[in-house]
Amino acid sequence: MQTLQQLVQAFRLYAVCEPCQRVKCVDLPALIEHEGGDYPIDRVRMRLKCTECGQRSQALRIVYVGPEGRNAGFRYSRAPQDPTPDLL
Repeated sequence: MQTLQQLVQAFRLYAVCEPCQRVKCVDLPALIEHEGGDYPIDRVRMRLKCTECGQRSQALRIVYVGPEGRNAGFRYSRAPQDPTPDLL
């Protein structure tokens, strides 16, 4: 998958801000209407900017949700960092 049109039927696109952990589902039909179905996913990735903290991120998650009309969700979480690693 390389274009928006290839995603719209069975996938959801989530923008993830790794610094503040915000996740936002991208409105693919609206983006296709604005940019066109042949718009490359990599160009979307390069344009991402968090509206909460202002950081630029290139973190996208493409999630298969099956045929259109099915409810689906996505929850992003990172593994917790150990603040005090064991020293041998």
